[in-house]
Amino acid sequence: MDPSRRAVLGLGAGLMTAAGLAACGSSGQKDGDGPVTLTVWAREGDNSMEDQMGAFEAAHPGITVQLSSVSNDQYLTKFANAIRSGSVPDLINFDIINAPLLATQGQLTDITEQSKGLANLEDLAPAGIEVGTLEDAIFSLPVALTGSQMFWNKALFEAAGLDPEVPPTTLAEVKEFAEKIQATGEGISGFSTIGGAGGAFTGFPSGWADGGEIVSDPGPDQVSSFSDPAMVAMVAWYQDMWQSGLMQPTDEPNQDPGNVGQQNVLEGNVGIIFTGANTFSGKEDQFGSVAGIPGTSGELASFLGGNQAAIPLGAPHPEEAWTLLEWLVSDQEAAELNRTAGWIAPDLALAESLASDDWAAATVGSLAVGRLPISIAYFAIINDPNGPWAQNSQAVIFEGADPATTMARAQEQADQLIADAYRQIG
Repeated sequence: MDPSRRAVLGLGAGLMTAAGLAACGSSGQKDGDGPVTLTVWAREGDNSMEDQMGAFEAAHPGITVQLSSVSNDQYLTKFANAIRSGSVPDLINFDIINAPLLATQGQLTDITEQSKGLANLEDLAPAGIEVGTLEDAIFSLPVALTGSQMFWNKALFEAAGLDPEVPPTTLAEVKEFAEKIQATGEGISGFSTIGGAGGAFTGFPSGWADGGEIVSDPGPDQVSSFSDPAMVAMVAWYQDMWQSGLMQPTDEPNQDPGNVGQQNVLEGNVGIIFTGANTFSGKEDQFGSVAGIPGTSGELASFLGGNQAAIPLGAPHPEEAWTLLEWLVSDQEAAELNRTAGWIAPDLALAESLASDDWAAATVGSLAVGRLPISIAYFAIINDPNGPWAQNSQAVIFEGADPATTMARAQEQADQLIADAYRQIG
């Protein structure tokens, strides 16, 4: 069996087995009127949560938070084990892409009524609400977000005779500008993408900007759209950038330059970059930015990344857990701590009010055009390095495979994985 198929089926089986044991867990009742200790799981790498929990405790003297960091690749397995043992945490903060799978498995508390009572519900990032909603019921809310954007090195623009305040507006212009930048000197790369060449975070937005789709609406009839002409054109563009020598070299074939690429960007050796704003912490004055990534038409789109939070079924203190969740999505101090840590607060109106310059405004603006694929098979079809999107798009970009036929094959593989995932959950 394909490794990506085993991944999604194994996860589904683990959570389904755990679901049968959930009734054996805690009752979800609060401990009288005395002090309460909330157990909270944070996704590893969410550097805002520790400071936020301290601020929350200060504002809520009767509640203490016990925060645990869980690695992303172990998160779902650990949660399934917690359900089996009847010892779920009070609040889980997890990768936003996993929201559909967790909601479908029936292990999250329905928070529709509480969410609709939020004064700022209409201001929360729309894609974050959408991904946390299943059949009109809300099961999770966005708490710390980021978006993909285009950035450029102003000094390299000047060296290439380009206006440092005027970025390229289409993928064709990105290539044109990259050629001029790369001609300025040895060791200079015209373009880099930090987030996987042709991958979800920095690749999909170019296809979305041109009206493309990756998957249809979630549900048992969901299918992928990997052969959508806009998505095929996006992968073909990356192939051209690689074959033209304009994309920053990778350490190994078929791999994104990753941390080495980021270091080269920060050292001023790359002209145009598709990535997230976190990359440029402390270097913002050296780069320009726009609120998204362009396609071929001049439109912008962005991949909505970040963290979602939910209250598991059987949580020992669901009322206090909601108090925390409401604070995370609504409180100004929580929003300021997100900003300090490089995240964007889920309340876009609040985030905009905290934006102190054009850079910050563009970062927040990326969420207004932010999207993400909603599928219970997301990991298997897109994120898994052995899965259909990664394997086939990389074959096109780095090995010269034909874009149309290769992505059509990837679509067939993805459709089978989606069907398997829905069969597994019944």
